[in-house]
Amino acid sequence: MYRPLPLIQEPLAELEARLRQERSSELRPRLHLLVLIASHRIRSQAEAATHLALHRNTISRYLTLYRRGGLDALLQRNKGGAPAEQRSLTLPVMEALQAQLAGEGFEGYTEVHRWLEAEHSVKLPYATVHRLVRYRLRAKLKRARPSNAKKTSRMQPTSLDA
Repeated sequence: MYRPLPLIQEPLAELEARLRQERSSELRPRLHLLVLIASHRIRSQAEAATHLALHRNTISRYLTLYRRGGLDALLQRNKGGAPAEQRSLTLPVMEALQAQLAGEGFEGYTEVHRWLEAEHSVKLPYATVHRLVRYRLRAKLKRARPSNAKKTSRMQPTSLDA
């Protein structure tokens, strides 16, 4: 669907000055798009996409942001992800997990995963449990691996050695 380019409200000189000062690689193409539109160097979104080496949907998204909220909305950076205060485990569950790790411990991450579900009714993906225990709590769940049968038989004296 064809949609005409918006009228740019800001003066061209101001946009060019902001473009020269902007250091963010995320925001420079957005400002450059406005400069191209304000200076009448492009006539369509397709030309803008070709000129800026961006996808036409990206250009459309930038122009929608500009139409809805102006320059401030266009230059606002999105900070994705969960809020910093959001945690996978509540504080009491985290303390219980730390106590269990310090005490008798666990044989593996699967056991931690099952323990959290059985004791605290917390259902987390295995990868989240691993990341939490290994990197956030800095615990290494190590267990004795079975020894090689050939290795143990070589170390035992045979009747020929005597």
